[in-house]
Amino acid sequence: MREAQSTIGEDMKMIRQNTLGAVALAAALAHGLPAAAAGFTLAGPVATNRYEQAPFKWHITPRHDYSKTFVTKLGLCQAGFDGEYLGKFKVRDNGTREVEMTCEEALEIIRGMDMITLGLPKIVYLVGWQYNGHDSKYPAFFEGNAAIARKGDKNPLDSVRWLMREAKKYHTTVSLHICLFDAYADSPLFEEYRKADVLARNADGSLRQGDWGYKVCYAAEWEKGLLQKRVDRLCELLPIRDAGTIHVDAFHNAVPSPSVDADGKVSFEYLTPVSPWHGYTHEQDLEAKRKIIGYFDGKGIDVTTEGIQGMDVGAGWFPMYWCFNSPWHALHLSAQQACGGMMKFTEGALFGDNVNAECVFSAYRNDKAKAFAEFKRGFCEKTLIAQFLNRFGRKELLAGADGWILEFEDGVRTMLKGGVLSVAQGDALLAEGGDVFMPAGWLGDRAVVAYSANGYADRVWTVPPGVELSGSVRGWTVNATGLKPFKGFSVAGRRVTISLASGQMVVLKGRRSTDR
Repeated sequence: MREAQSTIGEDMKMIRQNTLGAVALAAALAHGLPAAAAGFTLAGPVATNRYEQAPFKWHITPRHDYSKTFVTKLGLCQAGFDGEYLGKFKVRDNGTREVEMTCEEALEIIRGMDMITLGLPKIVYLVGWQYNGHDSKYPAFFEGNAAIARKGDKNPLDSVRWLMREAKKYHTTVSLHICLFDAYADSPLFEEYRKADVLARNADGSLRQGDWGYKVCYAAEWEKGLLQKRVDRLCELLPIRDAGTIHVDAFHNAVPSPSVDADGKVSFEYLTPVSPWHGYTHEQDLEAKRKIIGYFDGKGIDVTTEGIQGMDVGAGWFPMYWCFNSPWHALHLSAQQACGGMMKFTEGALFGDNVNAECVFSAYRNDKAKAFAEFKRGFCEKTLIAQFLNRFGRKELLAGADGWILEFEDGVRTMLKGGVLSVAQGDALLAEGGDVFMPAGWLGDRAVVAYSANGYADRVWTVPPGVELSGSVRGWTVNATGLKPFKGFSVAGRRVTISLASGQMVVLKGRRSTDR
């Protein structure tokens, strides 16, 4: 989550000081880049990968614009297990659980995230809301987790409903993190599913085990109407249709089959088709998944999933992937057609990454102030940038010996060198490692957010194109507890001089003459 910081100089001055100045300038002009941005250079040889739009159509009707929404998860509770399979992997719960936060504490975090994100639309998926916690009792998901309930709520699902309702006050849609693939031996549905013959089986008829429990045969469950039955029941219990989205974890196209060597090292073989015993082909497995996604869609619910590789069923089915781990998708589909999530490939930060709130608030569960400080840092260094980049079409990815440059439409470009991400538009530098000066488009065309990981004094930023900071400009320091007036800046034309402390985030807003 942390990036180092460097600096990009003024216009031609940087180029003259650069030992590769003449080469940098020539390369900049050849690519049509402004001379002021010629500090974005790569050592040769440089390979070019152009964005080429793949054939695309929606097979669903997305209810959310995930390219303009911060999507994350919050971990409520972990169910304990003993590693019965191969000494490491889960077969059933062992009756223990570890609570990370209650529904009331989750709302406190959502409220704080809303202050830091300045009202940006958000989706939060709850992990561990059911039974004993995360990965407990699947394929059933019909009872709430008593350990995360509010005091006085006899039914834990009442607490989940309350959280889903209250979160709307903070520009947040709360929904569920579920799994449709896993089947655990202690599930209320396990014997019913075994007798109905919808659990995946090996060719010899034995139940097929994976990394997490046994597995459901998608096609068999669909054909017997049991998938529809459990989705219907879930929608009766909780207002998922009102949320318009749900996250399906581990939505694998093949069964992850683990093995453990003599040294305890784990490796995986991905077995397909899912259930040889049933005679369905791999393509029939995928088609069953498409039917499942379509069934949710028919109820007005988007399905997002864990990752692209090994889970995708074709473009136009999933509007958002938690782990965006495919460079191909990034260079063939727009952010509006396939969005992350966290970018899980080498050049991913160039396209716009996201802070993982689940990890942040789990790691610092006993220090809320530290947790919010880390979330603020991640939001400014990642999500804020992603929200900006998602607005622009991608043009080409340049790969050099020392890094990458990604060019977007309207003069926007990003550069990744030595783990340091820089962002510019025209002659305006917008981000440089831990220093950020980015438009906040969801607040209109007169707002920018400034942040510094390490702090600085009297740094001069150029107001980016499309942003008006004319007239009376006001500033506020941003924290999880609220906004406080900030006066450590001055504006002269398109130049903003500002001083920030380490970890400080501020928002600057221009006022029209008609504003009160």
